[in-house]
Amino acid sequence: MATSGPITLDNLIALNDEIAALARAGVPLDRGLLAIGRDMPGRLGRTAQALGRRLEAGEDLSVAINQSGDAFPPIYRAVVLAGLKSGRLSVALEGISRTARRVSDTRRTMIVSLIYPILVLVIAMVVFRMTMTTTVPLVEATFADIGVVLPRWYAVLSAIARWLLQALPWIQVGGVVLGAVYIYRISRASVLDTNPARGGTTVGQILQAGRLATFSETLALLLEQSLPLADALELACQSSGDRGLRLAGERLGQSIQRGEPIRQLPAGFPPLLGWMLIGGGQSGQLVAALRRMAENYRRRAARLGAWLTIYFPLVLSAGVCGLVVATYVVLAMMPFYFLMIQMSLPG
Repeated sequence: MATSGPITLDNLIALNDEIAALARAGVPLDRGLLAIGRDMPGRLGRTAQALGRRLEAGEDLSVAINQSGDAFPPIYRAVVLAGLKSGRLSVALEGISRTARRVSDTRRTMIVSLIYPILVLVIAMVVFRMTMTTTVPLVEATFADIGVVLPRWYAVLSAIARWLLQALPWIQVGGVVLGAVYIYRISRASVLDTNPARGGTTVGQILQAGRLATFSETLALLLEQSLPLADALELACQSSGDRGLRLAGERLGQSIQRGEPIRQLPAGFPPLLGWMLIGGGQSGQLVAALRRMAENYRRRAARLGAWLTIYFPLVLSAGVCGLVVATYVVLAMMPFYFLMIQMSLPG
């Protein structure tokens, strides 16, 4: 019985941690998942029990997950298969759990840290509305009373500002809708399988670094179990969840199977590992390099997470405050400065 719709990222982390703990303790997964499912609430409990029943019926864990519809993202299915083939299921699951938990923690911290900038933005909107409904009409009336023509630049800016004032409710509604859609998308487990452009959003870069760490750890596990390099590459690239890396791994694996010398790496393949493959590195050297790569990617994800959750809100707050001050100066103070200059001119 397939579960309905993908589970959330937090549910995937919780269920994955339980499966990893059962595998580490040597407890039969079918009985363990059935017991866990009875204790877990809602969707998570139903998913665990459905998996437990499939395992109890004799299905393999990877088959049971594949038969669960779209409840689990493809990256998770690939990691489970790689963990089973390497004989180190708990280690493979811990790797994907670290990536998922980092994305979840970053999302949660980012939402909390954006509360202050959002409050500043709300205050800015209130100040803008008051400026347009009170200050700007007063400025225009003052200039009309004393017979001085407002400068053209002010007329253009005030027209733009009036248009923004009329569009403000729609902008607010659009911002709320876009924010809700974005939060919903990054709360689903399927976020692990999205394909953010390289150099795109910081959240995407954090996810990409976590994927490469998962790829490196999974490939090291498979090579340690003496799996052929071509097969290990294909499984590890699938477990990364990165479409470009998966295609590059398939092309590279096919070249290795045909016995062709590796002269040029496919686009999207990690350069460090590729150089070792081109140089004919031994399995032990590859494993050591992969461990170092995984650690480097995790540190990079941590640095990006710190920037996003600490510095981004500060920059956003400063930008909003600066925009409020600049708007008030241009619409309220600059006209009187222009008026004083006009009045000081002779004749």
